[in-house]
Amino acid sequence: MGLFDFLKPKKTELDDNLTQLLKTFFPKGETDINAGTNELLLILNNSINKNEARNIFVKSVSMSRVASNFDKERLVKHLGGYCLQHFNEQQLDKFFNYLTALTVAMKVHGSSPVEIKRDGDAYVW
Repeated sequence: MGLFDFLKPKKTELDDNLTQLLKTFFPKGETDINAGTNELLLILNNSINKNEARNIFVKSVSMSRVASNFDKERLVKHLGGYCLQHFNEQQLDKFFNYLTALTVAMKVHGSSPVEIKRDGDAYVW
């Protein structure tokens, strides 16, 4: 035991649960998160930086999976708390469609975000 080991925060059950939840949402880890971040940057025409896009993507996916009734109105409420100003109506529609496609692809087909591809205005997996 080092002299200052007592200053290191101990891992809590909540930390373990959050880690497990993120593994469920992003089974391929950083690869999935980067794929979703890049798609959001494309939707927003690269109008924000990558770190902010990553933050929005991870929070939005998490919210879309745990919300009992995820719809566009729920997404707008979620984004309204911190980043709605980055989206116009068309971009909101595209992001909602992307999040919905992710949910279907993962729940029904077991696909992860990196496996979802854009085909025109639709997403395929």
